Amino acid sequence: MKTVRNVVASAILAALVFVLLRFVAIPTPFPDTTLSIYAAVVAFFAVLFGPVVGFVGGFLGNLLVDLTAGWGVWWTWVVVTGLYGLFVGLGCKGIDLEDGVFGRKEFVRFAIVSIVSCVLCWGVIAPIGDILIYAEPANLVFIQGLFVGLSGMIASIVVGGILCKAYAASKAQKGSLTKED
Repeated sequence: MKTVRNVVASAILAALVFVLLRFVAIPTPFPDTTLSIYAAVVAFFAVLFGPVVGFVGGFLGNLLVDLTAGWGVWWTWVVVTGLYGLFVGLGCKGIDLEDGVFGRKEFVRFAIVSIVSCVLCWGVIAPIGDILIYAEPANLVFIQGLFVGLSGMIASIVVGGILCKAYAASKAQKGSLTKED
């Protein structure tokens, strides 16, 4: 049952990443670089469903964007979107939104994990991958990574935090229900 749920969640996440990156993104002055809230959705799904869903949904969503955008598949960024979901999911293990808890402690942990994951993914892995694999100029790929990483941080903390809080608030806290006589 959980496997089916994770497959469905991965497909929904992939579709959301595709729509957000392909149709609801703000262009930047840098080639093939946009600002979007997709990282927040990846982070939310990674917290809710775990690191595998975060990786698979993020990876497939970015892959679909590249396959339909006309510039070819940019594997470094496809993999990094998946890795972002994986890292957030792993770093936020134990935050159980289904229990109805997403307080200050959980939010701070979510924010720190999101920031570290953004820095690692778009500030380090993607640019270095672009330099090594595609022989891209370092100044361009690090600027692209900076824009995407910063927007990912802000979106994840603000929008992702709101999604986590709202979802947790919609659930009854564990032990909050009592049986009447």
